[in-house]
Amino acid sequence: MKKILLVTTNFWPEPTGTSPYSTDLAVTLSECGYEVKVLTGVPHYPWWAVPESYMSNIDSWTSIEGIEIIRASHYIPKRLNLLTRIFFELSLIKNIYRKYSRVNLNEYDLVIAVGSSMAGNLVGKKIATKARIPLGIVVHDLAGNGVSQSGLPGGRLIQRIVRNLEYVLFKSALGIVTVSQGMSDAIIEMGITKSKVNTIVIYSANQIKPIGKIESRLRFGWSPDDFLVLHTGNMGSKQHLENVISASEQLSHNSKIKFFLVGHGNQEANLKMLCLNHGNIDVLPAVSDEDYSALLSAADLLLVNERTTQIDMSLPSKLTSYLYSDRPVIAAVPRGGATWKFLTGVAELVEAGNPIALARAIEELSEQPEKLVDLAKRGKSFANANLDTKIGRKKYLDWVEHLLASKVQSNTHS
Repeated sequence: MKKILLVTTNFWPEPTGTSPYSTDLAVTLSECGYEVKVLTGVPHYPWWAVPESYMSNIDSWTSIEGIEIIRASHYIPKRLNLLTRIFFELSLIKNIYRKYSRVNLNEYDLVIAVGSSMAGNLVGKKIATKARIPLGIVVHDLAGNGVSQSGLPGGRLIQRIVRNLEYVLFKSALGIVTVSQGMSDAIIEMGITKSKVNTIVIYSANQIKPIGKIESRLRFGWSPDDFLVLHTGNMGSKQHLENVISASEQLSHNSKIKFFLVGHGNQEANLKMLCLNHGNIDVLPAVSDEDYSALLSAADLLLVNERTTQIDMSLPSKLTSYLYSDRPVIAAVPRGGATWKFLTGVAELVEAGNPIALARAIEELSEQPEKLVDLAKRGKSFANANLDTKIGRKKYLDWVEHLLASKVQSNTHS
């Protein structure tokens, strides 16, 4: 039985972001006969704190689906800026790597680092080098681009350093997977060999089962007469949800359009303050996985919103759920960016950072039921053709088998 060590900063039970995908990868590999062990941090995203219900998972050994999980405690910033982000990454590196002493590296055939931050990739590289085994990297966020595109103050000052570090990491990997073609292109432009880089588009890690809109709204106590625009997921600087609040202010007082921002994140408290005294927009806590399908089904329109600088650093994981939900999607994102390219032809697109244009587009769509139906059909057709869970999992399995075969060939020739 081949043994794989998966290193990631985000894992179950975190409900959003990279976690559903790193967890799904580990479970998929385990179900297909690999012995998988996970080295990770404590549950902290998207809350940027450890929820009380997960406190027992701090600095401990746990398991899921028979997969052993080794967790390391680490610093979690209450406020994100350039300095606290650096401390966060350094703390992750130090404490996760400290836990590797509990792992018999001689047993493993492959290290896979799933990166939404630099820390997981760096620890994965260090372990793979020490154990003299291959390293595969799964890229959900490009840290170098993210430093400058995320909107954190002072980000451009260290972008070059981070990009150089990323280059060293990617060069050391036997194989790399990204979740969008834009990220693959960016890595190849760094000078990484094209044959080493694979694109496996994000697939639906959470199964979405659409139900009736009226039934869904009754579950949440929402009016059947309002036109509901829903944004779900992380509430951070990348999402720039202040733009949505500004768009809500552009609507007439008698408009039946209502916005709900559902989720958690480091900007949550600020967004709640900004929504005070607004009758048409509210911030709500994230719902359970069991209620998420109903949440999406309750919407008339599902919203993606990004900062104007968010070009190609990442692709929102919620897109897969949105497109499978039988609901139309509108995206206020940078023109030509990763999300814009991904959604071209399947969603209504609006330039990022233009609340007036966003408000007008939503108003127009609210009066065009036929177009809403068409957008929903296009989104579902695209999802069925490109985001199938079985196909996505099979591509990852093929990639892992290729890495392991490459290792065998390398040992044979050495």
